[in-house]
Amino acid sequence: MLKVKKTLSMTALSVSLGLGLSAAVVAQPANVGEHLLGGISTEYYEPEIVGGNPANTADWPFYTQILSSNGTTAFCGGSYVGDGYVLTAAHCVSGRSASGLNVKVAGFVLGGNDGDRIAVAEKYVHPQYNSSTLNHDIALLKLVRTPTQGSSVTLAQGNVEQYVRVGDLISVAGLGRLSEGGSRPTNLYEVDVPLVSDQVCRQSGGSYQNVGSVAFCAGYPEGQKDSCSGDSGGPIVANSGGQVVQLGIVSWGIGCARPAKYGVYSDVAALRSWIDSVKGGAEPVSVSFKANDTLTGFKVGETKAHTFTITNSGNTSFSFKTLNVTASGVTSGLVKPVDTCSASTLAANQSCQVGVEFGASRSGSAGVAVNFTLEESQVNYSAKATATVTLGGDTNCPGNWDANKVYDKPDQVTYQGFKYEARWWTRGDVPSESGTWGVWKLLGQDTSCTR
Repeated sequence: MLKVKKTLSMTALSVSLGLGLSAAVVAQPANVGEHLLGGISTEYYEPEIVGGNPANTADWPFYTQILSSNGTTAFCGGSYVGDGYVLTAAHCVSGRSASGLNVKVAGFVLGGNDGDRIAVAEKYVHPQYNSSTLNHDIALLKLVRTPTQGSSVTLAQGNVEQYVRVGDLISVAGLGRLSEGGSRPTNLYEVDVPLVSDQVCRQSGGSYQNVGSVAFCAGYPEGQKDSCSGDSGGPIVANSGGQVVQLGIVSWGIGCARPAKYGVYSDVAALRSWIDSVKGGAEPVSVSFKANDTLTGFKVGETKAHTFTITNSGNTSFSFKTLNVTASGVTSGLVKPVDTCSASTLAANQSCQVGVEFGASRSGSAGVAVNFTLEESQVNYSAKATATVTLGGDTNCPGNWDANKVYDKPDQVTYQGFKYEARWWTRGDVPSESGTWGVWKLLGQDTSCTR
């Protein structure tokens, strides 16, 4: 557990848990049940500290419970960061109104009367929060008054490596279940887990491959100890020169205490500039757009059109600083015939559009993106759209390919409206089924066909 020592009149936090975080911090509030998050099967998303011990509450004066305004049991955790603000995970509060939320600063008993219960005046969710991927999973709650109990925690700045190295133990606390599907504790629990490198974490595959820029991982490869879903939003901290520093926010993971499925935490240092902008009194801009859109498929030779809409969903006007469109995958011929956003200013509730048209050079996945920045924000925004491209084919233009004939490099044939070149010896391989690395290389349309 965390123990407080007094040396030369300074309170030094000594991390001596010797415990380990298990495979996953599941990104859901308490009692969500089975759910699918961005392709991650998050079985039993209920809050828990797995493999931990009862916490010394003197070490966690900033720990905060997140509750509904008419509820008595916390569904997420948080931390008091001073100036009347509580830090938590975006997925805990994004679907709730500020008036529907309460917090309990220094609340260590589940459903208890301890702590300072305070209503929430305003809610700020990071403008780049993505509910599918849980990127930028961070939110701030402005309270109607400053608390009379507890104290604030120091927030990390710069980067995580300024405070801990890979393998160092860091501590996380919560009021979640003590085992997957088990009972919840009455009092706050804590557990120590080692910091895991981004490289090792990404080896877990799936959504773990995206961890890095605004999140980090912690836990043991063998599992057994973990934070879990109801602990979402809670703090993970380190002892830095005798000072407790919050490094991250419990965000997501797969299951609880599973081998090689590490817990993922929003990186406070990486997101510090946004935190400071909110606390500094400058109302952050609120930008709404569809971050990832899947379009209907189309065929090689056809043109696909799509319109991106960007909306000012806040109260503060903003102006576009830069805006460009980019292509990825098999996309070709990308143009931007419509752009009402560049160099424009959007007032509250106003929208603008960027229209794109594109084709594809071959079958596969075609992607386009609108990337933009604003004068009033340091965030780099990106709206993406993808479509599956198939060869299709014109059955009225069968071409000269012969299934019984032997072809070899560099023989060329036509088939259902397209021209192909043999890469090596072949007989009977259908050109349209060859794929990107198959025997037939797609050269383009068969111009002799009337389509």
